[in-house]
Amino acid sequence: MQGVDRLAFTNVSDFDDEPLEPANAKAPKGNAPSTTSDDGWEDDWDEERSSGGRDLTVVYAIIAAAVVIVLVIILTRPKDDNNTQTQTTKPDGTEEPAEVVKNWQGPVSDNVGEKAADVQARVASAPGVYIWTDFWGWHIRSNNTKPVEVTVAADQVRQKATDDYEDADEKDDAFKTEATVTIPAGDGKTGVGFDLGGSESATFTITMDGVNVPASQIFLGGGTGVATANPVVFSKA
Repeated sequence: MQGVDRLAFTNVSDFDDEPLEPANAKAPKGNAPSTTSDDGWEDDWDEERSSGGRDLTVVYAIIAAAVVIVLVIILTRPKDDNNTQTQTTKPDGTEEPAEVVKNWQGPVSDNVGEKAADVQARVASAPGVYIWTDFWGWHIRSNNTKPVEVTVAADQVRQKATDDYEDADEKDDAFKTEATVTIPAGDGKTGVGFDLGGSESATFTITMDGVNVPASQIFLGGGTGVATANPVVFSKA
């Protein structure tokens, strides 16, 4: 009996020596129950939403920058319409009315090409009188078998020294209101040029043997333009 009591005391003592954990003690992290599923889909979803938000912010920033660039280009690019307006500012800071830059109307300036390369190709295609205008002035060619006489009437007109697309073509002659030249028979590779200065209208009369050349034989520009009457009237707008 005494042996049994001693054994019982020994066992109780052993239990008393071990520290008791509080009832609310946290389980070791390694054994802590997970509040999410095993595949961690909630964490992944949060990360994707966060990443997606950043991506959208970058996209919006790029779009906004593109819009600003487009607006700057539109507002600062030069006008190339028929009626171009230029704004000037006076020394006192006030703005002057916009100046309208006018261009010659109709097909006379169409498809000319670099230094008239395209229109010269048209000249070689069929007999007739060819008229066109470009940065270098007004030009006339004839590939008829007879000479043609051309009279140009405008507010300002003067014949150029030559018409080979060189700066030396220009003359220092005073402007007149009318000029008449004769273009000899030939292949149309050479001809005459005119400077119309600040004219806003001009009339070209083309005759052969003293008779007006049919309008259907007067070609305008380097495209498909053909005169509808002779004299041919041109105007700016």
